[in-house]
Amino acid sequence: MYLTRGVPMISRRGLLAAGAWTTLAGATGATAAGCSTASAAHGDPDGPLTFWSALRGTDTLVAAWNAKHPDDPVQFDMMTSGLAGGNAKLSNAARAGNAPDIVSLVDADLPGFAIDGVCADLTELVTPRLRGRLGAQAWTNAELGGRIYGVPFDLGPMLFAYRADLLRRHRVDVPTTWDEFRDAARTLKRSAGIDLATFHPNAYNVLAGHAMQAGGQWFGIEGDSWVVDFLDGPTRRVAEYWQGLIDDDLLMVAPGSSQEWLSALAGGRVAGHIVGPWGLAALVASVPGGAGKWRVAPLPQWNPRKPVLGTDGVSVHVITADSNKKERAMRFLEWLTTTPEAITARLSSGRSSILPADGKLLRPAAKQFNTDFYGGQDLYELVAEQAQFLRTGWVWGPRMQATATSLHHALARLSYGTTITEALETTEAETLPDMRSLGLSVRQA
Repeated sequence: MYLTRGVPMISRRGLLAAGAWTTLAGATGATAAGCSTASAAHGDPDGPLTFWSALRGTDTLVAAWNAKHPDDPVQFDMMTSGLAGGNAKLSNAARAGNAPDIVSLVDADLPGFAIDGVCADLTELVTPRLRGRLGAQAWTNAELGGRIYGVPFDLGPMLFAYRADLLRRHRVDVPTTWDEFRDAARTLKRSAGIDLATFHPNAYNVLAGHAMQAGGQWFGIEGDSWVVDFLDGPTRRVAEYWQGLIDDDLLMVAPGSSQEWLSALAGGRVAGHIVGPWGLAALVASVPGGAGKWRVAPLPQWNPRKPVLGTDGVSVHVITADSNKKERAMRFLEWLTTTPEAITARLSSGRSSILPADGKLLRPAAKQFNTDFYGGQDLYELVAEQAQFLRTGWVWGPRMQATATSLHHALARLSYGTTITEALETTEAETLPDMRSLGLSVRQA
């Protein structure tokens, strides 16, 4: 069976055969065996739902639910993002039998937690209404082998945010292709000393999004084995392209969220930012002095006649396997993902710019996000248009936190002469034994 664009679908049988679920019976077997203890830790099945999330605006969303459903309350706790400690916190809680009923995860982390038995199989709990409202593209981020392990919340087409005033002042057109992007970067750097964008060594998700767009496939399942390939032709093309920009000194190289990078954005020394919809509100908060100067454009394409986009960080909500409130949790998640009052509550604080997967929520979402920072541009219309070009069929690996950490460490050596291609080679070399140590059958492409 196949997903769109000819990428093989992972069957549950294939996952089992590949040893992808061995941790359920092995390293995390204690969790599965200890379900009764974990269930007891959740206490009264009629008590409040517990919910952990790192997503901005979740506090106001939960407050709206509790005001409307006082007899079915949700207890919310803010957590850090996955790589910043949230994943470790969830893993530890699950082992101790203290996991919450619901957790927000980045899509890249879903396979690992599903394999470890932390996420409940929600296939039979998803209603036809919910399935239809969120659409096929969104569900690809929440499924493994045709089974559903999370409820998708948003879509994340990569975008190009840019300083319209700087490009206009230096007569640089907004690039629509990657060739034009290189030319624009060269013109801007030579005429004004300004970098068009930044390469972030600590953003595996952005590099993966570029690989998605180009047609790369880092992970897959063939027969009884996981297949790892960080050096396929499309990924090499991406690596060589960005390495060329770095070698020609046409980009800033700095960690995302670093003071060095934020200072360069605020000072107009960097004129653009490649990011998903979620990052538009974050940019407003990070560079408040740029109000009115920024605009958003579609990401440049390799082939504009056949536009394709990668994803930059979308979220899924999972119900933990140990929850004794699964039906209640699913009713809450259906409200969270499909009702105007939910998206209005989440975005009302101005801290979030997430694109809801439910197309019927675009209008209420657009009403809540103040676009003054972007000159009043209709961002939700633009992002919704771009979402139709999202590639499907990408498969995240079963241990993306370890893989991401390897890639970040390797890319951190760019300033010492390491290339992006060499960093990908290192990451592949470290990922293979890491997966095998878990009892997984895995091979290089």
